[in-house]
Amino acid sequence: MLFRISGGFYSQPPSYKELRDYDGKIHPKVKAQKSIHLVAGNDYSFTLWERPFKLTTELYYKNLTDLNAYSVDNVRIRYRADNATDAYAYGLDVRLNGEFVPGNDSWVSFGYLKTEENINNQGYIARPTDQRLKFSVLFQDYVPNIPDLKAYLNIVYNTGLPGGSPAYSDVYQYQHRLNDYKRADVGISYIFTDASKNNNTGFLTNFKELTVGLELFNLFDVRNSITNTWVRDAYSKQQYRIPNYMIGRVLNFKIGMEF
Repeated sequence: MLFRISGGFYSQPPSYKELRDYDGKIHPKVKAQKSIHLVAGNDYSFTLWERPFKLTTELYYKNLTDLNAYSVDNVRIRYRADNATDAYAYGLDVRLNGEFVPGNDSWVSFGYLKTEENINNQGYIARPTDQRLKFSVLFQDYVPNIPDLKAYLNIVYNTGLPGGSPAYSDVYQYQHRLNDYKRADVGISYIFTDASKNNNTGFLTNFKELTVGLELFNLFDVRNSITNTWVRDAYSKQQYRIPNYMIGRVLNFKIGMEF
C-alpha cells in the first residue's frame, strides 16, 4: 500500500476574456483567482485470481477565493469580472483496474464531486462544473481460440450538469440541471501482426504492427444534451430552454499501422 498527501496554494491571473463583464466592458483591475488544495490518496496493489490488480483512491478539498464567476449561455461563457465570489469543492475518486481477463487490462471507476459558489453573499448555489456522480467501466476480452481477435465494452454514466442561464439574467433563478449522461460503446479488433509475431513472407512483412477494428459508439443511441439554447417568448417574455444534443449512434472503422 502506498499513501500520499499533498497540498498547495494557487493563484491564477485572469485571461483577457475574464476581464470582460456581461456587457463587454473591460475591468483591468480584476485580481487573480486563488485556491488552497488538499489531496489525500492511496494505492493498493494486490493479487486476485492469480492476476495483478490495483485500487486507487483519492480524497480532495479545495477552498476558492476571489473567484471570477461565470455562466454558460448556449456555448458562450460569460464572466462577471468582479472577484465577488467564494467557492469550495470536495470529492472522492475511486478506480479499480487489473486483468479481469488474463492479459487484458480493464477498469471500473467511481467519482463524487460537490462544488458550490457564493456570489455577493447571496448564498451557495451549484457551480457550472458541479457534476455530482460519475461512473464508468471498461471491460476488454478476447476469443480464447483466436487471441488476436479482441473486443471491449465501455459504459459511462454521469449525473447532469447545471443547465446554464440566459444572458444578462440572475443565475440564482436558473438552477435546473441537464439530463443524466448515459453512453455505451462496443468495439472489436483483429491484430494481423505485431512485435510478438514473426511474418517472414507475404504482405505483412511491410508492417511492424497492423490492426483493424470496428467500433459502435453510443450503442443505444441515447440523446445526451450538452448545453441549453435559451429562447424568449415575445408575448410573455418568458425564457425557455432548448437542449443542444450531442451526436447519436456512430459506426467507426479504424486501421492502425506501424512501419
